[in-house]
Amino acid sequence: MLLLQSMWPLLFDVYVLRFRTGSEIAPHTDPVSIGRHFRCNIVLRCAKEGGEFVCANPIFATKRIKLFRPDACEHSVTRVVRGTRYVLSIGWVRRSDSLSASPPAS
Repeated sequence: MLLLQSMWPLLFDVYVLRFRTGSEIAPHTDPVSIGRHFRCNIVLRCAKEGGEFVCANPIFATKRIKLFRPDACEHSVTRVVRGTRYVLSIGWVRRSDSLSASPPAS
């Protein structure tokens, strides 16, 4: 569920993600056309079994907080075997300094 989104001055989005039993996310990256993509996932509720976030090179990771570059690092979520997992996911794209000072073209 998308909670908030902005295109300027900072491209960002905020989601609450629900992973029910049987759901998973296959390994992938999230490329962006310009800049660097960052995402902070905060686990609000862990699944009883499964539903683990997998990323080889996170910037910062604890049991509940995952900060990573989804454009540069393949990531996934293992299958939820039992229970439901909830995640607050905040993403943003940091553009180069020359591009961040002006709004996007229409």
